[in-house]
Amino acid sequence: MSYIHHDRNNEQMLIPLTVIRGGTSRGFYFERKNVPKPGEGLEELVLAVRGSPDPMGMDGLGGDTVLQSKAAIVSPSSQPGADVDYTFIQMFPGSAAAMTYRMNCGNISAGVPVFALMKNMVPGVKDGLNTIRVYATNTKKMMYMTVDVLNGEAKVHGDCEMAGVPGTGSKVLVDFRDQGGALTGKLFPSGNLVDTIKMDDGTTIDVTITDMTNPCVFFKAADFGLSLTGLELSNPDGTLIGPPGVQDRLAELRLKASHLMGWTKMTADQSINSTMPFATSIAPPADYTTLDSTQVKAADVDLVARWYAAMGYIGMHTAAPGSGSTCLGAAVAIPGTIPNQVLADGPLKSGKGGDLTFGHPSGEFTLHTEPNLDKDPDKISYKTLNFPRTSRIICDGSVYIKENRANGVTWEEADEYTAASFFMLGDTISVQR
Repeated sequence: MSYIHHDRNNEQMLIPLTVIRGGTSRGFYFERKNVPKPGEGLEELVLAVRGSPDPMGMDGLGGDTVLQSKAAIVSPSSQPGADVDYTFIQMFPGSAAAMTYRMNCGNISAGVPVFALMKNMVPGVKDGLNTIRVYATNTKKMMYMTVDVLNGEAKVHGDCEMAGVPGTGSKVLVDFRDQGGALTGKLFPSGNLVDTIKMDDGTTIDVTITDMTNPCVFFKAADFGLSLTGLELSNPDGTLIGPPGVQDRLAELRLKASHLMGWTKMTADQSINSTMPFATSIAPPADYTTLDSTQVKAADVDLVARWYAAMGYIGMHTAAPGSGSTCLGAAVAIPGTIPNQVLADGPLKSGKGGDLTFGHPSGEFTLHTEPNLDKDPDKISYKTLNFPRTSRIICDGSVYIKENRANGVTWEEADEYTAASFFMLGDTISVQR
């Protein structure tokens, strides 16, 4: 492979690599032509770049969290209607060799158009806003990334602010309109907009199960029981501060929803060790104090949402997962769903679409959704479903990989539930202003 060079002693390989911060993640971006194919050495390559099996990645480019242990493989597209193809790889710092192709990442996706433009993969771009059409090989779905271009490259400076990222940047509008059914094959996996789950104590809870990028089970906090309000917060480690018994009831709800989704073989133990699906409580607008003691005003939000999953049994996401927020945006735009039911009258409630601003434990977040309605839930689609990110190239050059890697590892595919769990924990939205 002529793109691989060696040092003068033939002890290390030099591989072209770009490091990009996309959203609140950082990843290794490669041109597909410069790396082996999946199953033919690509996996061992990215693990070596990271520095596996060391959890800290000390002898590589590192990344001791899931937010820093990601890779993107990008190339001009072979798909009709797409500009570039993109493959996402998630590595796991706590595991010597586990990685997955099963998921997508909204944050790393935001870096794809920046990388593609820098590498001249998209001809004919003009100054101003350009939409780059990205085919995600992991989910076999299209994404649409709108970036502000100057001199053929994505602009860096702008007024879009993201919590966890210093300063501001040029907005990258990430549109996941075609990601419905990414994990289960259906936007509404049960075939219904609303299902009724009968709990072991004889009570019932109405839910909406939606799979947009990843699945969520939406329910009204007021209907859950145990005095849940939907305004609860978490401890710093993500454990839920909530009424006694709420963890067991959430675990039961998630397991029974999994079976309605078609995951009929999922056991209680598997469910407890998985983040999928998220159980998501929905509450009407309300005043509350966030984890960092700032105030959210009822007048500033359309609803309040909390994401619960088996993070150390049952915990609460300290903010809002990017994919889970996209899933909420998909569900809320459809009249009759649980999230839609709590909206005030207006274009979004009626199915015409619009902006959704919701409150979460760390603040507020806004996304835009416009549905194509249909009486058949399986035929519902979206004109747009987007949210803003920022992205920046950090470095571009070559990474050195030792030829003799005595501590090299043979990769293994993480199981579906582990992959989904780590992905959801790593795909985080904190506060958007």
